[in-house]
Amino acid sequence: MQLRGIIQTGTLEEFPPGSETVEMVLRLQGVGASQPRKIIIPFELLLEDQTLDPESVAGQMFEADVENAGENRWLVSRITLAGQVLRPEG
Repeated sequence: MQLRGIIQTGTLEEFPPGSETVEMVLRLQGVGASQPRKIIIPFELLLEDQTLDPESVAGQMFEADVENAGENRWLVSRITLAGQVLRPEG
């Protein structure tokens, strides 16, 4: 599935809990009504771009290909970030 929207927040989380594998969880806005509001960048993709920081992705437009991995987990296979989106505070 292809998604486009804006990243609200990015956080690093351990999955499965207690392992040493980290993934980046992105919470989204501006996606379609039937599309997921949370997607996950798996550890393998994070290794490809070590400059990707959860604090710096908030507010950026994105386009991503995701696949349903079950249990409400949508894994990113490709993501493009389009820079900072300007919007008023509040």
